[in-house]
Amino acid sequence: MSFYSKFSEKDLIESYKNQIDYQGKASQDLLEEISRRDSMENFMLKIENQKKLQDERNRLIREIHQHYMAKYSKQECFSLIKSDLLSEKEIEELVNIKYAHIHKNIENLKVDSITLLKAFYAILTSSVISFILLIIAIYKMNFLVAFNFFLLIPVYIINYWIIRMIVNKTRENLAVFIATFLATLLDVLYFFLFVSA
Repeated sequence: MSFYSKFSEKDLIESYKNQIDYQGKASQDLLEEISRRDSMENFMLKIENQKKLQDERNRLIREIHQHYMAKYSKQECFSLIKSDLLSEKEIEELVNIKYAHIHKNIENLKVDSITLLKAFYAILTSSVISFILLIIAIYKMNFLVAFNFFLLIPVYIINYWIIRMIVNKTRENLAVFIATFLATLLDVLYFFLFVSA
């Protein structure tokens, strides 16, 4: 029984492509399993069809992005996009997914007055919470006092997650990135004022 005998057709295709990409050729076991199930010609045809479908999806995604940026509605975008390889249902699904994804990314990057206000509140809140956690960690594990600057990494991560929850945006947003940095600087200041003194 071959190692590849339990692989689905999709898994066989992925294994074949990976071996070609990384080793330059497919293993004999894999080639035998492919030949046992189907002809090598049909298998290569399936790979080529997959590639064509992926290329078509990528083309449509670029087109959808252009229509979104041109402020077309989803319905207008759907009516403008044509494909010989994808069904109307697949195109509509792709338009819906990509419009939602692009909108989410654009909203995430947006820095407005509400984002700045939330970021300011988040700096204060997260710096206090992470400082308290830092002090608890130092008092519970005395050996951490010697490594206090190495603790900036977990403090930064804690600040980021608290700020992300408050602002409801990721670190790709400039306000969140700067707020996380400032909250960590505040933690250093708190440490020197209250612990090192």
